[in-house]
Amino acid sequence: MLNIIKKNEIWVLKLALVFEEVSKSFDDKVVLRDMSFEVRRGEIVSLLGPNGSGKTTALRIAVGLLKPSRGNVYIMGFSVFGDPVNSKKYLGYVPETPILYDNLTGFEYLELVLDLWRLNISDKYNEIIKLTRILDLEQSLEELTVNYSAGMKRKLMIIGALLHDPIVLIMDEITSNLDPKAIVTIKQLLEGLKDLNRAILISTHILEIAEELADRTLILRSGEIVWQGETRKFREEAIGEKKLEDIFFELTGGPEIASILDYLKRKNDDLNS
Repeated sequence: MLNIIKKNEIWVLKLALVFEEVSKSFDDKVVLRDMSFEVRRGEIVSLLGPNGSGKTTALRIAVGLLKPSRGNVYIMGFSVFGDPVNSKKYLGYVPETPILYDNLTGFEYLELVLDLWRLNISDKYNEIIKLTRILDLEQSLEELTVNYSAGMKRKLMIIGALLHDPIVLIMDEITSNLDPKAIVTIKQLLEGLKDLNRAILISTHILEIAEELADRTLILRSGEIVWQGETRKFREEAIGEKKLEDIFFELTGGPEIASILDYLKRKNDDLNS
């Protein structure tokens, strides 16, 4: 695949993010196994699965925070691990847990982000104001981030990830710490970025989020892809046969219904004894 990436410019332009047989182990525990997929420009792809399925590990490898045990990741044709400078200049990343500096205001944090990208704050000021208005953060820009709620910190990181106009945007657990209004706003924002030919990779454990947003979905279980394809086809497979949730639980390992019922019965018996 590496030769194709280097030689075929059209291919590179279409496939902005490529996972090539990526595996990851921690000691003897395999957390990702032979993961291969791509994200094209102008589409949203979701990694869907329960907690512990490998979603966050995959995204951390994609942005270079973790090194794979085997395989490689390419952004716009550049290896994340062989050419990190060129690959990451196209990348915006929003982790599940915000990482900020408590002694900086929101505005100072964004200024720091722009400095790291060697961009001038004056050139991006109007964009900062627009994004903070969209995400209801404008009135809090002069406050120290230590006083921000978890949702406000998440919004600030989203803004910071967008300021350098990345071609590839990666968001871990897209709804984490966001209220319903913010979730709707982020959905609309991502749809708009998709229309601007950005490649977007998200992770979620919520089936409805993947269904509403993603063009294609990969369902993970124990570090392996157990289903992938167009998201709408996942629902089409469920109609007339089983509930969408039932198929998802079959693929990923569903709730222990018998154990739940037994627990509730015991609680009921205890209350009535």
